[in-house]
Amino acid sequence: MDMYINLKDLTKAYPLARSESGEMLERMLVGGSDSEPTSTVGQKIAVDHVNLHIAHGERVGIIGRNGAGKSTLLHMIAGLSEPTSGTIDIQGKVTAIMTLGVGLREHATGRENIYIDGEIQGKSRAEIDAVVDQIVDFAELGEFIDLPVRTYSTGMKSRLSFAMISYIEPEILIIDEALSAGDERFGKKASAKIQEICNAGKIVILVSHSVKTINDMCDRCLWIDQGRVVMDGPPEVVTKAYLDAVRGEDEARLLERFKRELHNFSVDPGWQVDLLHTTHDDDTDRALLMAGQPASIRMQFAVADCNDTTQVCCSITRLDGTLMLERTVAAYAYCRDGKIRLALGMASIVLGQGVYRFDASVCHQGETKTSSCKIFEIYTLNPPTGGKPMLLYPSRVRARSIA
Repeated sequence: MDMYINLKDLTKAYPLARSESGEMLERMLVGGSDSEPTSTVGQKIAVDHVNLHIAHGERVGIIGRNGAGKSTLLHMIAGLSEPTSGTIDIQGKVTAIMTLGVGLREHATGRENIYIDGEIQGKSRAEIDAVVDQIVDFAELGEFIDLPVRTYSTGMKSRLSFAMISYIEPEILIIDEALSAGDERFGKKASAKIQEICNAGKIVILVSHSVKTINDMCDRCLWIDQGRVVMDGPPEVVTKAYLDAVRGEDEARLLERFKRELHNFSVDPGWQVDLLHTTHDDDTDRALLMAGQPASIRMQFAVADCNDTTQVCCSITRLDGTLMLERTVAAYAYCRDGKIRLALGMASIVLGQGVYRFDASVCHQGETKTSSCKIFEIYTLNPPTGGKPMLLYPSRVRARSIA
């Protein structure tokens, strides 16, 4: 029988409560503290009347900002949470990878965990025996497989959890940001295993902030915002629309947040900054730039005079105060008709993910005549694990004339 998931008017609401002190508290339907009297004042809709059909063999990616309702939706499909209203009709056994390592029995060995989990999933002893060696090899735990899980590192627990789940041949597999199991090399192996499961014709639902992962692994994508499905279609189309939308919102927030860092001044009449743009070489001024892509910083200055003492002084500073780049350009070669026009070009942005300030000033006969700055942010679709590097690799910045 073909597997499917059918959701009709699925809704999940959480009550909001107000403590007597007046502080708003978002409370789950269960749990919470009774140490202070509270009263219900409303509710938050986490999933809002979602209608969705997922057919046999579909690989569905789900994207959206944090708090959009993605995980809440998956918890209801997985049977970990009950809907407030609406119906869930599922044909097939659901296996969910929400947080790798959660649910392991700490006092049992890794091997014992494999058998316990297999039995919970409805497998016979013989069926588990047939795959246990493959699970052990995939998890790369060596002699630790027969030691208690409490002695494992976080990475070892993640690898064991992923290996256990990936070898039980799930019919409907739900993955919530759990592909980064262990180190980078194991993460690639885990991704390949998920791709193998996808190719076997099972239903796979994948939540990830990595657009590349969604595009590589899925044949359908849902964009969820404020608990509703905003867009449903081919991954390349949906992810592009999503990124375009969130970048516009992020640019507005970025400029508002750091507008105190901005300055623009001129010392003498006839000197001013006409243009200071960061762009991906398409002349569109952008506050968000993608790492690894070509980019340029375009500048135009009105000058009252220009000779061999005239210089354009530039710097890029991360907003924590770290100086990333300083460059002084002899301006005479870029000056005509009372204007200095030039661009600093990067064949590939090598700045690490973060927020930066670009400062540009014109110095003439040893004096600063005009100055301005621009705030921009570098982002990446596949951020590295283990920290944020300052530079992705040694930088190459060149100056050129612009029209």
